[in-house]
Amino acid sequence: MRNYSKVGLLASVAVLLAGIPSVQAADAPSFYRLQSVINLGGSGASWDHIDYEQARHLAYLSRRADGLTVVDGNTGKVVAEVANTKGAGASAVVPALDRGFTANTDGSSSVFKLSDFSPIDRVSFGDNFDGVVYDAHTNLLAYQQADNSKELLVDPATLKLVDAIVVDGQELERPALDGKGNLYLPLRDKSTVYKIDLTASKIVAHWDVSAKCKQPSGSAFDPETNRLFLGCRGQQVDPVLAVVDADSGAVTASYPIGRGVDDVIFDPKTRSVFTANGLDANLVVFKQESADRYTMTQVVQTRYAMRVIAYDNDTGKIFSMTAETAVDPGKKNLSAISPFYPNVVFPGTFVMLTYSRGTPASSN
Repeated sequence: MRNYSKVGLLASVAVLLAGIPSVQAADAPSFYRLQSVINLGGSGASWDHIDYEQARHLAYLSRRADGLTVVDGNTGKVVAEVANTKGAGASAVVPALDRGFTANTDGSSSVFKLSDFSPIDRVSFGDNFDGVVYDAHTNLLAYQQADNSKELLVDPATLKLVDAIVVDGQELERPALDGKGNLYLPLRDKSTVYKIDLTASKIVAHWDVSAKCKQPSGSAFDPETNRLFLGCRGQQVDPVLAVVDADSGAVTASYPIGRGVDDVIFDPKTRSVFTANGLDANLVVFKQESADRYTMTQVVQTRYAMRVIAYDNDTGKIFSMTAETAVDPGKKNLSAISPFYPNVVFPGTFVMLTYSRGTPASSN
């Protein structure tokens, strides 16, 4: 065995290390990291969408039994608990009318003032709602009435029903808008997407995407490339982000993501796509290289059941929510999703999470 002096050994190590590419802090990607946790309490055992009002940087958290909570995205402070919104699963804002609207689980829509969050009315459209989006191009509210297999189009000024579009399926997911009057509606139970012309109130295309995208859930849209992004749960075996040509309906690319995807976000400024995957508790980030080519740039570990997200286009902040959960083996759970899918949510543990790139402010 050869003997090395201490100096000789250090010299040898230096030579070896010189041949290995160094990784400087500047070379490492600027990862999304948890910046703040806001404890919102409450007694509810479920939640659904976060919607974001970009102009005022306000996050609207639909907390079902606990109603609609509004948080300032800049300060992280709760600015309102909107009255008469129990059952809220999603919301939409129409600034020109100074009105906000919720989609409540009982089929009603709570109407409130955006200027002071005071309640105005609660109007019933049936016995169930799963979501709502506002299309500025047509000035229409589009509500998902999943149990009745309908997309309801409503005039926000009068709250009159404009049309009811019947689809084949009962798991209507979060639709995407293209800014030109078209709505893309994923049906998770049928692995299909409906393209609906809101101006004409009619279905113009119906695409079966099951060959490459099973159980489409969240969706987002890029007007520049005319691409629809689908978060596909893949029966929790083959979850992917699918890229769809919005003219032909062809799936032009797909990439693996985490299990339990719900929301998909596209940021036109950074050309990034985000998927929130609740079962694997991760946030997967892709960079758009071209219309049909994407590079995975980050996989950030989050918290279990963090499956819905909202995005601030100005600051790049990501907002989400979750709560402390558990599985009671003596109670029924959604085993089709996962044998360990939580069926217990602990009261008072509901939180809003804020992520952004760089070192958390609290550690500075």
